Formats: sequence, C-alpha cells, structure tokens
Amino acid sequence: MTLANLLTIHRLLAFSAMPAGVQRLLAAATRNLADARIAQLSAENRFDAAYKYIMQCAMLGLWANGYRTSTSQPGHHQTALQALPLTMGLPNDVTLLMTGGQA
Repeated sequence: MTLANLLTIHRLLAFSAMPAGVQRLLAAATRNLADARIAQLSAENRFDAAYKYIMQCAMLGLWANGYRTSTSQPGHHQTALQALPLTMGLPNDVTLLMTGGQA
C-alpha cells in the first residue's frame, strides 16, 4: 500500500499544511507527551494523553507528505497509524501492534 493508493480509495485527502497549523499541532503533541508522563494523573488520563500524542505525530507525518486523513471515513485514526511506515519509517510490526493486528 502506498499513500497514493490510500488517496485513490478516499482514505486520505491531499493537504497542504500551513506553518502555523504545524506549530500548533507540534505544541499540542508536546503538551500531551508531557501530560502522559505525569505520575499523579490517573492511568486513564495518561493513556488518553499518550494516544493523542501518537495520533498528533501520525498526523504530522501525513501532513509532511502532503496528506491528511479523511475524517468523514470510519477508521481514520487507524489509517493514520497504518501510514506510519510510509510517513515516518516506523517498522510495520510496531504499527500492527498499535492497531491491534498481528505481526
């Protein structure tokens, strides 16, 4: 699967990120990573912050390649995670584990 294939089947949309938008998303990701590390927060809130961080990084990877997920399509979070090997070079086995697949 390629990013172009995902575009063809409407899982991704062409997108041109604006610098201010990238900065906002990077700042949000940084805050969520910091929150995920706060031991005083509940495990549920730490997990939520870590998940947001991962999704924000996945979005940045897509944006850097000229795409974004089609949020009107079910499974757009899974699409963003599955695209990580294509956008950021993350190994396929790590991506499978994050999306509930098997290596």
